[in-house]
Amino acid sequence: MKFVDKCILELKAGDGGNGVISWRKEAHYPEGGPWGGDGGRGGDVIIIGDHNINTLFDFRYIKKISAENGENGGSKLCHGADGNDVFVKVPVGTIIKNTKDNSIIVDILKTNQQYTICKGGRGGHGNAFFKSSYNKAPTLFENGDKGQQLKVELELKYIADVGLVGLPNAGKSTFINQISNAKSKIGNYQFTTLFPVLGVVQYDNNNLIFADIPGLIEGASHGVGLGFEFLKHIERCHFLIHIISMDDIDNNDVISAYETINNELVKYKHELLNKCIYIVANKMDTENGEKNFEKLKRHLKNKKLYKISALNGQNIDDLLKDIFEEYSKYKNEWEIEKENNVNSYKLIKVEKELDGKITIVRVDDKLWKVTSPKIHYWYNRIPQTTDDNVVRFNQKIQLDEIEKKLKEFGAIKGDIFIIEDIEYIVD
Repeated sequence: MKFVDKCILELKAGDGGNGVISWRKEAHYPEGGPWGGDGGRGGDVIIIGDHNINTLFDFRYIKKISAENGENGGSKLCHGADGNDVFVKVPVGTIIKNTKDNSIIVDILKTNQQYTICKGGRGGHGNAFFKSSYNKAPTLFENGDKGQQLKVELELKYIADVGLVGLPNAGKSTFINQISNAKSKIGNYQFTTLFPVLGVVQYDNNNLIFADIPGLIEGASHGVGLGFEFLKHIERCHFLIHIISMDDIDNNDVISAYETINNELVKYKHELLNKCIYIVANKMDTENGEKNFEKLKRHLKNKKLYKISALNGQNIDDLLKDIFEEYSKYKNEWEIEKENNVNSYKLIKVEKELDGKITIVRVDDKLWKVTSPKIHYWYNRIPQTTDDNVVRFNQKIQLDEIEKKLKEFGAIKGDIFIIEDIEYIVD
C-alpha cells in the first residue's frame, strides 16, 4: 500500500428533515386538528482514531464525505427518521486543520478517540408542534437546519515513543528489525527505506513504539532527499536515537556524519534538540569500528555513546535498558498530558453565532438591502408559504426594529427594503 500522510477532504453533515402541515381527517374525530410530524435530525460526521491504519491512502481519491440527511416528517404525527452518522476512520496521530485559516480542529492521539467535526442539522417542526390553546389550527411549520460543512486538511504525524534518525546506510532498518516486530527493508544502498516504519519493542513488561525514519541527508530540512517529507514524524517522539555507522564504506568521516544530522534537526525545528537523544555507534564489528568510535568519542567529549552491532545484536540490550528506565520516569506525566490534549477540543462552530447584527446597504435612492446571519437562518428555517409563517418570520427577525434602524440611516416612508428575496415598504 502506498504511503500517504496528507490529504484534503470536504466534510458535510446531513441536513435536518422538514416538518409538514397535515390535518387529521377521521370519521370519529370531526374537529380534526393539526397532525403534521417533525423532520428527523441530520447525521453527524465523526472522526475516529484507528490504530490498525497507518496511512491516509484510503482518502487519496475521496474528495467529499457526507452524512445522511434526516427524513421529512409525515402525517399522523410521524416523525421523520434521523440520518445515519458517518464515521471517518483515521490513523492515530492525524491532525485535522481547517483549510480556511489553517487552525487545528482536532488532534487524534488515541485509538477509538471520537470527535464530532460536523454536526447534523436539526429537524424542522410540523404544524402539530405549534398547536396551542389560542391557535388550535396552526399553519406553522419549519424546514430542517442545514448540516455543518468544512473543508479540512488531514496530516499524519506518527505517534511513536522513539524515533530513529541517521544518514542512509547507518543501519536503522537492521536495528529496528532486530529489536521489534517491524519488517523494514534492508539493502546496501541509500534510501532503502522509503517511508516511516513502526515497530513495537517489548522490554521488562513494557511496550514502546519505535519509528524508523527514512534516511536524512544534508539539506533535508530544505527539501533535499526524503528527509523533509518525514521529519515531522519525529516531532511527537519522546526520545530520539541517532545512529551513526562506524564503517568507512558508509562514512568518510564519522564526525561529519554526526554533525550533518544534528544540523538538519536544528534547521527543521530547534526544539528537537531538547529531546533526550541517544547517540549510537553502529557497525562496531567492522574493521575500523573501534578507531572511528574513539574519534567520535573525543569529538563529543562528555556525551554518552552506545556502541552496538545491529547486525548481530551486540550491546543492544544496554541501550534498551536505559531507554525504558528513562521512559518509566515520565510515563505517568506523558499519559496525563496526552489525556489533557485529547479532551481539549470542542465542537468547532462552523456557522456564525445568530446575533442581531444587521448590515444595511443603500442600493438606490429609495432602495435598501438588509442582511444578517440571523435573518438568513430564519429565512431558511421558516418557509414563506403560509400567513402564519410570514407573521412568525417577521417576529423572529424583529421587523419593527429593522424599520427603525432604516429610518436612522435615512430611509423615509415609501422606500423599499429587501430582506433575502422579499420586498418590504417602509411604513
